Amino acid sequence: MPYHKEQDAALEEYLGAKTSGARGNLSIGTTRRGIGPAYADKVRRSMAIRVGDLLDADYLRSRLHVICTLRTAELEALGVRTAPLDADDLAARYAALGERLRPHVDDTVYALHDAMRAGRRLLFEGANASLLDIDHGTFPYVTSSNCSTLGIPAGTGVPGHAIGRVLGIMKAYSTRVGAGPFPTELDNEIGQRIRERGREYGTTTGRPRRCGWLDLVAVRYSAMVCGATGIACTLFDVLAGMDEVRICVAYRLPDGTVTDRFIPDAHRLEGVTPVYETLPGWAEDIRDASDREALPRAARDYLAHVERVVGIPVEVVSLGPERTQTLVDGRRATVLAHA
Repeated sequence: MPYHKEQDAALEEYLGAKTSGARGNLSIGTTRRGIGPAYADKVRRSMAIRVGDLLDADYLRSRLHVICTLRTAELEALGVRTAPLDADDLAARYAALGERLRPHVDDTVYALHDAMRAGRRLLFEGANASLLDIDHGTFPYVTSSNCSTLGIPAGTGVPGHAIGRVLGIMKAYSTRVGAGPFPTELDNEIGQRIRERGREYGTTTGRPRRCGWLDLVAVRYSAMVCGATGIACTLFDVLAGMDEVRICVAYRLPDGTVTDRFIPDAHRLEGVTPVYETLPGWAEDIRDASDREALPRAARDYLAHVERVVGIPVEVVSLGPERTQTLVDGRRATVLAHA
């Protein structure tokens, strides 16, 4: 709803205000698209509007009259609104949207289970990285939902035991958008090179992504939480042309001890120092490699290192921006050109 965006921006401004008081800089670095406030409304229950509500204009209007009164008071408290929200206008606009959506609204739990009983295969694709998961990510610098595979049962009604294969998508290096801990961040020329070659700018905001060396402590943790059975390594060609590449295999804690376990608490993760293993780089252009064996030795060793540390195979390797520049199970996947 429009007021979700308004509240999202207001909260970011309020929490990010640098003052001498207790508020400090507590902003999360959201996209300001209203996602967090919308999820908060879901948990608050009485403030939530669901898709089904849009199909009943009278019910929608009655709900919005209550919600808009409360939301106006909240926005006034944040100092961003003086005029009350117009519940009747919102109800009319969103009831019209509901009519456009009506042909596409269904009980998707039954639809998915009917498909499974009919022997059809289901593909679930996640958005956001697993370390942005509200429960298992780098809290509080996370999104508002379960964006790991744990969100599939909750979001679809398909039970976890029905999920067979899980392909974890991993860049050949690490990135992060917005605030939050990033042990392997490269705030230097190498990080800038990765950003430009990988076109690492946010799709929603256009903000430059923070870039760094591959963090296998984080990858292994994500694979464990998600139950990954294989890895798809993307943007592998971005690393070409470097004399050496580094991979984080452990963290050194402030007291000097070393751990290979990820720390999902942002405050504690901020204090770690990455423990690296340095591997030879490769100068060759790998985008036209016909199979995994055709890759330079150093590139093959990099992938093998990932497999050894994480404990699952790298099944897919992206060598360039074109669909045909992809290796699946070690061979060029020409079928993707026709997908």
